[in-house]
Amino acid sequence: MSYIRPLDRNQFTMMNKLDDLIRPDHFVRLLDAFVDRIVTDNLDVFGVEAVGEVGHPHYSQATMLKQYFYGYIIGVQSSRKLETEGCRNIELIWLLGTLSPDHWTIAHYRKTHSAQIKFAATRLRQFLVDNGYIAGDRMAVDGSKFKANASRDMLSAETIAKRFAQVENDLAQHLQTLATNDRREDIIEELDGDDAEREAALMDKIAKLETELDKLAGLNKTINETGQGHISPADPDARLMRSRDGKMAAYNVQIVVDAKYHFIADSEVLTDANDSSALVVMAGSLVKELGVTPKELAADAGYYTPDDIELVEARHGIACVVPPPRLPQDADGVTFVYDDVNDRYVCGQGKPLPLVQKNKPKGAAFINVYQGTQCDGCTLRTACTDSKHGRIINRYHNHAWRERFKERMKTYESRIAIAMRKCLVEHPFGTLKWLAGKIPLLMRGKDNVATEINLMTTAYNLKRLFNVTSFDTLAAQFALYDWRRATA
Repeated sequence: MSYIRPLDRNQFTMMNKLDDLIRPDHFVRLLDAFVDRIVTDNLDVFGVEAVGEVGHPHYSQATMLKQYFYGYIIGVQSSRKLETEGCRNIELIWLLGTLSPDHWTIAHYRKTHSAQIKFAATRLRQFLVDNGYIAGDRMAVDGSKFKANASRDMLSAETIAKRFAQVENDLAQHLQTLATNDRREDIIEELDGDDAEREAALMDKIAKLETELDKLAGLNKTINETGQGHISPADPDARLMRSRDGKMAAYNVQIVVDAKYHFIADSEVLTDANDSSALVVMAGSLVKELGVTPKELAADAGYYTPDDIELVEARHGIACVVPPPRLPQDADGVTFVYDDVNDRYVCGQGKPLPLVQKNKPKGAAFINVYQGTQCDGCTLRTACTDSKHGRIINRYHNHAWRERFKERMKTYESRIAIAMRKCLVEHPFGTLKWLAGKIPLLMRGKDNVATEINLMTTAYNLKRLFNVTSFDTLAAQFALYDWRRATA
């Protein structure tokens, strides 16, 4: 049997130019055009090249953005791995024009140029809106926990206090030893070599303990100011959150996905473990960042905070679709009707529940409290309430609106939108986490994590854009689009 033989490595070959190594319709050509246009059209954001300055020239912002966006598209996020790819990956060699920044330069850009990365992410989303890829008719919002770059072991206030006391005790002992040595020096006048080494080691231990005391004091201050139960020494901005992988230090990453092509229209990084207050944040961010007001915004039951839903609908004119959580039902025969004339409830047995407290705070809302006064002797009492004071009903100030919203969620259109929500927003999260790997976040601190999420979502949008549009069409759209940021 004959085989295809490899080329003899010692044979001379005619070398092609670098551009011949990348096929004409390869996506890196589109990525190259996208970054070049966005940088050259916004020199006020990305800076003008300083000609003739002293010292080694810097890598351009375009070079760094190309390297990062390409890396995140193929699932390579580490600065050291990107450095390696820049020397062996022919696509990246072509994209960077044979430039190969070292890992320190790569990591430094991501850490110090978050505003430029966010600007590029926002302008791409605006391009998607202006060219019809994001329609804005129907959108869905969801959140997912992303593990922080920190250990699962988080410190509580009690743990910090115990460690602080232990370090203080160790420090006091070392200082006492140092004082004893100093007195001995006065007698002996000078130390031999071994004593000098021990003295230097002791001073080093004291310096480390003092540094740890300062760090523990800072962590204790943060945990007291924020009111959180636990804190991560490696990343104090992260919060203890429950996920499918158990409790861990994490961030709550929120995204809004458009229904037309499933592009990510907006993203935010939150430190709240639950999504109950995220609807207002995401709706406001979407309108502010893109100027897009969706006709319909769907979310799961975790976002069901009626006051926030009412606020979003009133402020932005967005029809929210959020299923109310399922609550335990009253037993058969236990019914209540509100009597608006007398401002009271009447139970199914004809007994009144008069108003006993008005304007009682409950969370961020206010309620009126109604309580039964004639519950003794009722045949349904055991099925109705366990309270010895009688059945209590809370009525929110926007109770009428809440009831109308619940009825709206029972309609066929709302049930279809609720079912479709999973199809819109869950697969982008799956794609992001699959590309990110087991340790999705490499940076620490909320602002730095937001930069990483901007890189992830922009890479996702670019990759999806390259798949839903032909090369020639997208190349023409990139060339004709005005990438300059809008001015007020």
